[in-house]
Amino acid sequence: MYEQAKSTIRAIDQSKLGEEVAQMLRRAILAGELEPGTHLVESSLSTDFGVSRGPIRDALRELESEGLVEARRRGVFVTGLTRDDVWELYTLRAAIDVVALDLAAAQFTLEDFTRLRRLVEVMERAADDGRMADFAEADIRFHSAFYERAGHRRLLRVWQSFVGTFQVLIELGSRARRRGGAQGAARQEPRSRARDLPAAAPREGALDRNIVAPVGSARSRTCR
Repeated sequence: MYEQAKSTIRAIDQSKLGEEVAQMLRRAILAGELEPGTHLVESSLSTDFGVSRGPIRDALRELESEGLVEARRRGVFVTGLTRDDVWELYTLRAAIDVVALDLAAAQFTLEDFTRLRRLVEVMERAADDGRMADFAEADIRFHSAFYERAGHRRLLRVWQSFVGTFQVLIELGSRARRRGGAQGAARQEPRSRARDLPAAAPREGALDRNIVAPVGSARSRTCR
């Protein structure tokens, strides 16, 4: 039934179930493999994923909370994201990123800096190798660290409610930039500043100079 999404949908690890189902469907929807209006039938999805209907229902509820599917009288249908939806997501993220960074700045330890530096290095290697799924995963882990350190439960909950969508959008956007890089995308040679991390305790502004900025450098590599 879902032939156009077979490259994304596959049998999964039984220990993760609903989370894995949701992420695969999320990617298929955002990549356009499952188009708006597609009827998502539980029995068919259960067969394709090799799981019972329980995890399928959990995944569909999660995707509905993100606005990617819609429950109607005749079942669940794909809605996808419009340009306005994407604009809302990224303006929301721009607002909450600032709050998370401000709150986390005073909480970070040298151990946290080391972990962030390693994630930047993972992003750089993934970008250089063209592994955009790995790049997106590291990008999300990097930013999640700020929300986890912020000490703000509701802020973290908002971030977590959309983190799956952001991860797929980062991956797809990076792939698109990489394909378009030869047609005139900015090609400034990136230089990692991870080695410049301060040896002293973190201070206000250090995160932006020494951690956040290198992420921009890593992202520029996706245009190569």
